[in-house]
Amino acid sequence: MDANSAKVPSEEAYVLRVQDPGLASQIKAMLRDVEAPPNKLEIRFKSDREGTFVYGDRTLPVSVRNLPCITEIWKTLDGENLVKSLDIGQMIVVREEDTEAPPPGESRDGIAPVMTDARNRHFRKLPEVNPAVVERVETELIQIVNSGAPKGWTFEDIEEEYVEGTDGSEGYWKVIGHNQY
Repeated sequence: MDANSAKVPSEEAYVLRVQDPGLASQIKAMLRDVEAPPNKLEIRFKSDREGTFVYGDRTLPVSVRNLPCITEIWKTLDGENLVKSLDIGQMIVVREEDTEAPPPGESRDGIAPVMTDARNRHFRKLPEVNPAVVERVETELIQIVNSGAPKGWTFEDIEEEYVEGTDGSEGYWKVIGHNQY
């Protein structure tokens, strides 16, 4: 038996972002078996990134966009233990009729509100630092570790532990050790 002819069960998952709130609630109700499914539900692609979404008698444009980061999908078989099932890197955006397609390529936002403008906020470029400054700081740190503080400097090492308050009162930090170098 070769690998191409083997019928291996697989899962595919899609993030479907629907911009029309009314249609989104209808699809949620259908998926939760609250509402009867329409006589027709399909996604047809005209190209690898654009197509149409058919829900009953409504036909809306769709666009496939890359997510700013890979999203893990987890599932449970027993209601207690989670199993990672797959990764998603794209979403299908169902747009309102007569709206322009979003810019090609990567979506500006991720799936959840915390990933709004994720690429710019979380994956921004690091500031450029002069290599000579980095080397000088590294040399000074190695010197401090090997031989102690420079002349005229003292380092204080204060060890503390947190003491919880009694009867729900606020706790505080208590000094248990103090050294100067």
